[in-house]
Amino acid sequence: MAQQDFERFKQEIREWLDSHPEEYDRFVAEVNDKSAIGLYKVFNVGMRLAPKLMHRYRAECHGDLAEERKIQDYAADTNTAKSLVDEFHSIDKGSIVPAMLAWLYYGKCYETMVNQFEAEANNPRNNFIEQKIAAIMMRVVIKSSIRNKMRTKEDWENFKREKKAIEEGNIMESCIEELGYVDEPTVEVPTNTEQPLRLRDFLLGDQETLLERIKLRVSTQHTGTDLARLYFALQEEQLLSCCDVTTFHRLLANEMPDCDLKSIRNLQIAIKKLNDSTNKGKIKDCGMERTYIDEWRSYLTNAD
Repeated sequence: MAQQDFERFKQEIREWLDSHPEEYDRFVAEVNDKSAIGLYKVFNVGMRLAPKLMHRYRAECHGDLAEERKIQDYAADTNTAKSLVDEFHSIDKGSIVPAMLAWLYYGKCYETMVNQFEAEANNPRNNFIEQKIAAIMMRVVIKSSIRNKMRTKEDWENFKREKKAIEEGNIMESCIEELGYVDEPTVEVPTNTEQPLRLRDFLLGDQETLLERIKLRVSTQHTGTDLARLYFALQEEQLLSCCDVTTFHRLLANEMPDCDLKSIRNLQIAIKKLNDSTNKGKIKDCGMERTYIDEWRSYLTNAD
């Protein structure tokens, strides 16, 4: 699927999600249920739409033959994407495909799968092999999310801290610790063997022109929310390559030492409020935030 067609299809999914909130909520409730009934439904869709992939899974992932490398090397059928698009456009109201795609693109799909697999890996009723397979699948999900640029290592570290705080009943302590972050300048220690990375090294296209536009506007708009909108706009226009939020903030601060940028924590909180994922611009397309981000996109891409 071409990038333009892919973006158009994502927008169709977004429109379905906005017009079917109750149906989506029912699906999410099922995938989060302890019985994992929703995940089994997703698995069954995979068996139906990607028979070659599932045949390989059945042939190679049974018993103690399951290996993380094998699972990671699997490739879905070439017709799977087309089958998903066709079923999404079908009039079959009983299909879970629309809700499933909305969950995969906009929901907490990776976190949910990791929680479910972790529960199975720690379930004393499962034998060793079953626990091993669950542990393997949990690692595959995490690594795949990073490889596909849907999550970052920082996202998973934040998820781990949040999950630990909930499990240990330390939510209040965790919140207080977050409030304790202070704005401290990042001190770069120069080395003789390696040239420090600059923000322009992560920008795509006309790097110098783009960097000057960013600096000009950030000089007057640099709250955590302003920087979050900028970060999403760069991601959506594919003008930023493999740059996580922390690195982005640090390098931008290096470029503008005289600008009173807020702390990285302010940016992280703003991103969490505005979207479901800090990667690939997976923002909540609602309200004025979409207007502000689109305005940023126009400013970054329009020629003088």
